[in-house]
Amino acid sequence: MRLHRLLGIIMLLDSRGIMNAGNLAKILETSERTIYRDIDILCESGMPIVSILGPNGGYTFMEGYKINSNVLGSGDVFNLLLSSMGIQPEKDTHAASQLKNALIKLENSISEEHREEIAKAKERFFIDSDPWWGKKIENKYLDIIQKSILHLKKLKVYYKKYSGEVSERILRPYGAVVKNAEWYVVAFCEAKNEIRVFKCSRIEHLEVLDEIYSMPEQFSLETFWESSKKEFVKHPSSILKQYAYPVKIKCVEEKNKLLEGFNVCSSLQLENQWIYDIDMLSFKTACSVIFPLSDRIEVLEPPELRAYIFQKANKILNLYKVI
Repeated sequence: MRLHRLLGIIMLLDSRGIMNAGNLAKILETSERTIYRDIDILCESGMPIVSILGPNGGYTFMEGYKINSNVLGSGDVFNLLLSSMGIQPEKDTHAASQLKNALIKLENSISEEHREEIAKAKERFFIDSDPWWGKKIENKYLDIIQKSILHLKKLKVYYKKYSGEVSERILRPYGAVVKNAEWYVVAFCEAKNEIRVFKCSRIEHLEVLDEIYSMPEQFSLETFWESSKKEFVKHPSSILKQYAYPVKIKCVEEKNKLLEGFNVCSSLQLENQWIYDIDMLSFKTACSVIFPLSDRIEVLEPPELRAYIFQKANKILNLYKVI
């Protein structure tokens, strides 16, 4: 990660001239303190970076120094291609740093007029892929999986099933699919002797093996995915009924708007009250969302969440108690 960040600093100084630590940190998605440390490392390595004081100051290369940072490598082209397909890498990964640097190179290679258009687009368009509620699922092995797919290397995977059981598999990855911000790897499973779909976030650990495999000549990732998707929708499994953190609530409003975005598992109307079973993803998420609504919503289950609301309410009463 540091290497790609250092390269990013070099390319930005090469293309934009003077840049302060704040702007570098914003573009490279890190802290100003990290930028200061990185600049020190680059200077110690012999890069002729100088500091200019004043309101318009910052860091730049010594006058006359220029590098050729506009040549796109094969990794750059690969990440740009994925980006053009709408497949964005996970934050703080090798692929994310590569894509950032590839975009900087691409920006360096075009005219000043087009650079201004890119700058305007960055200011006026923003994509937030994080969910409204809960924590975004992390896929810490995506870099390794992508390399395995490209270089046809087998993987030893420890995969967590929906039941919680972890099994060891030897996989031959044939491709990766992104659906609704979730990553899936389509691979031939040697244990089951068939092609299967594995959810990347359920991979507990993996090892890259030295064994190389070959792709079936007639295999089409798109065709296989469309076929497996139809089967999945046609035969919903009982595993879909297993929820991350089920919460039962009672309220007088029909489907409170503030709870939109969660999976409502069931609902029941009793006279002028509604009872909902909602998957709230985690205890922490349930606490942060439910408590602000506790004057309108009663938690029926689970007991731990009900106890949290009760204890929190008592603390507030004690704090505002009239002496």
